[in-house]
Amino acid sequence: MRGSPRTMGIIYFGLAGLFIYLAIENVNSTSWNLWTFFFAAVAAIDIMVGIRFFRTKSKDDTGK
Repeated sequence: MRGSPRTMGIIYFGLAGLFIYLAIENVNSTSWNLWTFFFAAVAAIDIMVGIRFFRTKSKDDTGK
């Protein structure tokens, strides 16, 4: 069962927050390395996908 676009957007923003946190912790412990850039890139992609979900309308809202 698929969730509504708003729910999926919230999930993706939550994942982006997690990856941003991991990137910050990685910088504080080991400085900038490949993993830090990986975490930042995944967070950026999650934010883009989350915005896309928030901009789409669910099938229930299109008929109203």
